Amino acid sequence: MNNKSLFYCLIASSMVSSVSAVMNIVLDYGDTSAQDISSYGAAFTAAERFWESRVTGYIDQGNAAPSELRIDVSLGNIDGFAGTLGTASVTRVNFLGSFVEPTRGEMTFDTTDIPFYGNTFPGTFEDVIRHEMGHVLGLGLLWTFNDVYVDGTGQYTGAAGLAAFREEFNAPTAAFVPVELAGGAGTADGHWDEGTNFASNGRRLDDELMSGSASGNMWLSNTTLQSFRDIGYTVVPEPAAYALWIGFLCICRAFASRSKAGNSAA
Repeated sequence: MNNKSLFYCLIASSMVSSVSAVMNIVLDYGDTSAQDISSYGAAFTAAERFWESRVTGYIDQGNAAPSELRIDVSLGNIDGFAGTLGTASVTRVNFLGSFVEPTRGEMTFDTTDIPFYGNTFPGTFEDVIRHEMGHVLGLGLLWTFNDVYVDGTGQYTGAAGLAAFREEFNAPTAAFVPVELAGGAGTADGHWDEGTNFASNGRRLDDELMSGSASGNMWLSNTTLQSFRDIGYTVVPEPAAYALWIGFLCICRAFASRSKAGNSAA
């Protein structure tokens, strides 16, 4: 844990188990044409509802939690036909609580490719919107800020995500969730690893919503869902025992960071 913990990693377990700030994703279409909004807006609204029904709020409370996540949506040309369909980034974050949470991000989609994917691979465009929105929520993009991943290691170690991975993919001795290191800057260090042969009830990690490439039915794993706990969110389901545990863990991390800082100053 780095020294930013000195400022924002105090949280009581009793607070964690109380009602959280509600997740509110706000889509801002900016200069997007009325025609494109009419054509594609329903798919973005569906993705918003998809995530709001699963990532339900924040572990942080009160003024320490963001009031909303605003996403700037852009529809236009990225790189022409058969190139990149969509990209995403986090542009603003909240440092006031126990976690680094996004407050604003952006998603860009190539209108040259959207019709092709819509006609050739029905549902793929909608899945890619969900995928990119998952990144704006922080998956991959805010892992290092929340001390659950070190770039270049390929090893995600967030407690909730790892526990879910062990159970879901029948890997009880796994020390980490494997993270993609190939594919370049837009893929490496921000997605679950491809080609690992992990499967859950016949569904492969390769085809999971937050893996490195769009394939299969792009299903949402419990590993992905629970990993959002590790970066500051409440999710469905939210076991009371886990909520108490994560609050205790955060207090311990804050205490350890203070001790480390004190020793360094000596």
